[in-house]
Amino acid sequence: MESVQSEHILYLPRWYPSKTDPMFGLFVRKHALAAVAAGFRVTVVFVIPDLTVKSHELFATEIHTQNGLTEIIVSYRKADGFTGVARQLIAWNLGIKSAFSLNGQPALIHAHILTRTALLAWLFGRKWKVPYLITEHWSRYFPENLQYKGVLRKRLTRFAVRKATLTSAVSARLSRSMQLAGVGENFSILPNVVDTGLFDIAEERGPKTRIISITCFEDKSKNLKLLIDAFVSVLSERPEAELVLVGEGADLQMIREYVLSKKLPPGSVRFTGLLENEALAAELQQAACLALTSNYETFGIVAYEAMACGVPVVATDVADLAGFVKPDSGRITPVGNFNAFAKALLEALSVPAQFNRHEMRARVVKHFGSEAVSKHLADLYHGILNQRNQ
Repeated sequence: MESVQSEHILYLPRWYPSKTDPMFGLFVRKHALAAVAAGFRVTVVFVIPDLTVKSHELFATEIHTQNGLTEIIVSYRKADGFTGVARQLIAWNLGIKSAFSLNGQPALIHAHILTRTALLAWLFGRKWKVPYLITEHWSRYFPENLQYKGVLRKRLTRFAVRKATLTSAVSARLSRSMQLAGVGENFSILPNVVDTGLFDIAEERGPKTRIISITCFEDKSKNLKLLIDAFVSVLSERPEAELVLVGEGADLQMIREYVLSKKLPPGSVRFTGLLENEALAAELQQAACLALTSNYETFGIVAYEAMACGVPVVATDVADLAGFVKPDSGRITPVGNFNAFAKALLEALSVPAQFNRHEMRARVVKHFGSEAVSKHLADLYHGILNQRNQ
């Protein structure tokens, strides 16, 4: 008989990396890898609309298997209206059937991002008589980004949460917002994984006045104009300061134009485009501090990646950062407060010795490293599976 730790877990995420976007939902993949590291077998099923799928085929399936993780990505030819919904449901069914054929019936289903994935988890959980849990990553419950609307959507969400054995959120702030939105009560916290192997302290440090921002260039949530304004203020006192903007997104051109409108010294602002893995870590390691000006975040992983590199953080009070960022690892300012943010940046650049690189990294490893989250997942899964077997 298999031990509990070798049980099969089925992941049903709404977001997941694919050839279309290798960064989309990367945090879910890291959870899956953490579960594998804890000794579980994990199968991920993800469906995605794709115009490149041949019209006479409608569906295409990719399967990747490596070291206990099986990824089944089903693409369906994109369509509007009822046709698109029907194709998506068929794609989910195809993917889940493939998971069953390849790896057998799961002992547990883990849905990521409400609501449709949790309804699928309930449906197949009922069919197989297995429990399911939910982890929410989405910011739609925050008042600043209220997308949790519609009577039917809310009823279905509450139903899925009520039927789940356990529901978790990636931060306490997201959990509170979900409670205030009437989604449910008593949510557990399951943090995202920080790759502390990739994001580590570099022996050689970069310029002492280099500020870095890593963002998806979506100004509604990231408030990048505030960052540019704060940097202009920093330059008035520290003319040698630099700002490195990493990423791409819908508002990239708007931010480029906003920077140009400030008529800043040549070379003071640098756009790198999208950076991943080693290239991203290398750029981050050379910064004097990371700036995060968001209006809201569910987790704020770039802040933890920075601290894993021994880079202090100047951030707005989003996610659970205020409870984690200590005076020796950065500064937290009120959301939207330009003066406070500019002042905090100057403080970070002026006295770098106040920050303890190794201490901030150690705390990230302890709470959010792969081993820590693997143990957290193992405890969650063990608790549910043991309860089922009683």
